[in-house]
Amino acid sequence: MKTRTLILTGVVSFLLTSLTQLPAALLTERLPANLPLKLQGVAGSPWQGSASSLRWQNLQLQDVQWDWQFASLFKGELSAHLQGRWQGGKLDGICSVGFSGNLQCHDMNLTDLPVQALTPYLQRFMVPPLRGQLQATLDTIVWDRQNLPQTSGRLEWQGAGIQMNPQSFGQYSAILTVDADKNQQISLTSAPDAAFGVDGQITLQANRQFQRDINIKPSKNVDAGVKQFLGMIGGVPQADGSYRLQQQGTL
Repeated sequence: MKTRTLILTGVVSFLLTSLTQLPAALLTERLPANLPLKLQGVAGSPWQGSASSLRWQNLQLQDVQWDWQFASLFKGELSAHLQGRWQGGKLDGICSVGFSGNLQCHDMNLTDLPVQALTPYLQRFMVPPLRGQLQATLDTIVWDRQNLPQTSGRLEWQGAGIQMNPQSFGQYSAILTVDADKNQQISLTSAPDAAFGVDGQITLQANRQFQRDINIKPSKNVDAGVKQFLGMIGGVPQADGSYRLQQQGTL
């Protein structure tokens, strides 16, 4: 090996080693003020560190820990194993950002997220304040920062209920897939012993158009007031005692 190559290799190794030893706070203090990424309470190194708060556009995480995947640099992207809390739930997965700015995550797990965190997104659909916990196992998340994120995986609503009613409604699931036209498909099902039999699908298009077609069948144990509410939110009574909710519009 030529002397010049040995020297160059040594210099690169020295620079990389030095960078890993720098305090992460020293670098974050020098980030441009207009950067959409905001960090507070930073500790550790740029490669393995933590922050008490991380804000990226409208997303805010607490108690964040990261471990950068150095090999991802050779693919033209920044990738890290992230752990943290969002709205009281625990988040764990691997996310990367390419030079285009697109965000991709995989093997993402979200546990013990209070369903109340979704209240701001459900108000326009006349959904009352809910109770319960959300658990999610997401295989992939792809977001170009302009259109809606595209996600594949599974979401479970455990201990489901509404805050104005003490009755527990059981467990419900959503299977998330992306079809050939890159539309987000959400297939809804219920556990056999759930208070409501749920079967249906929601389609979200990249341009924020949505369609829903869901059948909800209350069991005999559900009180009349809850059944009446299904009609108030647009449910059409069916011959078998179920209510069909059909709607389309723009998010």
